[in-house]
Amino acid sequence: MSSLIGLVQIVRKKTWGYLLAVALTSCSQVVYQPAPVVPTKSPLSYSTKVKLTHVEAYIVEPGSTMIPDPRIENHVTDVSTSPGLPRKEWEKSVADYLAARKTFTYLSADSQTDLDLAMRLNIYIDPGTMFQFNHAYLARVDASLTNPRTGRTLTYLGLGKSTGEVSRGGTEDDQRPVNLAVQSALNDLFGKIENDSRLRR
Repeated sequence: MSSLIGLVQIVRKKTWGYLLAVALTSCSQVVYQPAPVVPTKSPLSYSTKVKLTHVEAYIVEPGSTMIPDPRIENHVTDVSTSPGLPRKEWEKSVADYLAARKTFTYLSADSQTDLDLAMRLNIYIDPGTMFQFNHAYLARVDASLTNPRTGRTLTYLGLGKSTGEVSRGGTEDDQRPVNLAVQSALNDLFGKIENDSRLRR
């Protein structure tokens, strides 16, 4: 029995190395495509400049998304060395999501606005503790909302999770679960922002 377990562990390590290489290659081509968005019932009367300052995908240790550790970055095993996720395309997609949600009265990429919204998006891909488990995708959006006149900044966190395939063979395996996780994280984030009494005037 012990020799069988040892053989499984060796095969697992070799296969994991292959899957990791495939993962880092494929995920670099994924672009967020917002699903239909229901307009909020709690809009804010501010114009806002939207900026996505960072977007990246990471591979984490198997089972990390199930650990009650808020700092999942402690469990990252690798990050893509390719040019990464296309930030400008993602920024436009997030802006499209916000335009459909109607959280703010007006969105801008460069003009002067009431508030400046800066977001950092990290996607963590968890292969699961055993081969028969599906991959888990965790999206984390850290956001800061700043009043450019007073310098006052409010910070928020949005989290979203989804499930992918047992094995990952290419970009098509990442697109759907990444979209679901990111949209869930954005829903969580902007729900918190819209219900923040500090923003009601």
